[in-house]
Amino acid sequence: MSFKTWLVLAILLIPLRALATSPEDYYNAGLDLFKNHDFEKAIKYFHAALEQRPDYWQAYESLGMAYYQNGDVTASIMAVEISLKLHSNNPSLRKFLSTIKATSPWASRGFMTGALPIITFLLTLLNTAAIIWYWRRRSRYTPPKT
Repeated sequence: MSFKTWLVLAILLIPLRALATSPEDYYNAGLDLFKNHDFEKAIKYFHAALEQRPDYWQAYESLGMAYYQNGDVTASIMAVEISLKLHSNNPSLRKFLSTIKATSPWASRGFMTGALPIITFLLTLLNTAAIIWYWRRRSRYTPPKT
């Protein structure tokens, strides 16, 4: 390759490398936005950090906090649980998780948790039986002759 070709490649590739942002940069930008109460944008930056580094437990923790502050308790619980799976030695996050689970209408509290799959199965069976009964009865129906 000629010198001009190398020069053109260098000019084209060096700016791309300079623009590359690390997951830590996205995470820190998300923290700054979180501190300024811009939770929507903070969530986007935490997601950007996690796209580049899926095992970034601090980003999951902050994402959970941002979701909670933004009013999305279910997404908050999911993000915090992932953070705890990646880094289980975090007692303050465990306490936060138990607090938000206590306020969430969607988190299980132990009451009837084991019975819910059985109830769902029984309701599905009942629904299926009703549909079968309806179609059998409909197929036997003959309109009156006029």
